[in-house]
Amino acid sequence: MRPSPVYVALILVQVFFATLPIAVKIALRDLSSPALALLRVTGAAVLFLAIHFATGGQRVRSRADYLRLSLYSVFGVILNQLLYITALTMTTATAAQTLVTAGPALTLLVAILLRHESATPAKWLGIALAGCGALLLVGVGLHQGSVLGNLLALGNVTAYSVYLVLSRGILGRYNALTVITWVFVFGVVGIFPWGIAPAMREVGGMGAATWAALAWIVAVPTVAAYYLNVWALARAEASLVAMFVYIQPVMTASLAIPFLGERPSPRMIPATLLIFAGVWVSIRAGRAAKARDGRVSAAGQEG
Repeated sequence: MRPSPVYVALILVQVFFATLPIAVKIALRDLSSPALALLRVTGAAVLFLAIHFATGGQRVRSRADYLRLSLYSVFGVILNQLLYITALTMTTATAAQTLVTAGPALTLLVAILLRHESATPAKWLGIALAGCGALLLVGVGLHQGSVLGNLLALGNVTAYSVYLVLSRGILGRYNALTVITWVFVFGVVGIFPWGIAPAMREVGGMGAATWAALAWIVAVPTVAAYYLNVWALARAEASLVAMFVYIQPVMTASLAIPFLGERPSPRMIPATLLIFAGVWVSIRAGRAAKARDGRVSAAGQEG
């Protein structure tokens, strides 16, 4: 069977996001967290706007939709960026990566509370399997960081989970590029008051490594990853999109070997197997739910 484009996109998203902690740690040598957040979001907004208008620029049709997009930017960009980057100044990448594994459970919980999705035993089984694998891989990293840093990282995961659930509705009316472009434009507006002063002070002192890290952060784990994630979100349940976050610890651990000189853990193989088992169970649960919905729909049409 040929792999689904949605699953391929979601895997690429996690590969791109997995490079983010390493690049951010490099950039934070010369930049403060508000400055880096503003530069990242502004650079991404400019690229998204350029691509958006170069490809025809779908118009947002109402003020109400602009308000919705600004709300989504609060959770998906403003809180997400500020909390994540600030957390990495206070805690380790390992600790932050441990807390990322709470994302699928939080996304599913938000979706259930807002009545966007229904819970099934298979979904919970997939989350449990993948969660065990991710926690086995990253181990007890939580004790390595500060309590405040870990709380900020958890807040980042919660904000992004809310964004995943809320933004799915508008994707039925607009394409992914339009949604992500305006979410980032509004994100610049929200982060600007926090980041403009430190950015003006610090940009002049950036070294070549920081510029390279910033360029990578904007182009790959921001523009490419966010776009592919929104594209996939328009075609899959929010909980399934969030489930692929469990691939991140595997990718980050692999990248940490050449870039950070870390030795591979003997727990990587069983952890990887558990992670991919969890993703597989969730994919099967999603396909089964779609098949049931199709049968119900067909039965209703025949009547």
